Amino acid sequence: MVSLQKISSNLHYGTTPLIRQCVTPGMMAMHEGRTYRVSAVIQERKWVYLHTDAEIIRLSDCVIDVLLDGHGNPIQQ
Repeated sequence: MVSLQKISSNLHYGTTPLIRQCVTPGMMAMHEGRTYRVSAVIQERKWVYLHTDAEIIRLSDCVIDVLLDGHGNPIQQ
């Protein structure tokens, strides 16, 4: 099995900061140098859940760095 980090590092064209309200499940995000998939956005609690095969983390950050494809759009998995 290939990890998300290996897949994403070969295909993304940079990152852009997005406010939490614009992030949607399925987007690929960077946090502390690692690549994650956004699994849920809970607006009432102001949480964003990120996951890999090995871990799940909950963020309350206002801005999330999302990976971009070759057209400048957020990568959706």
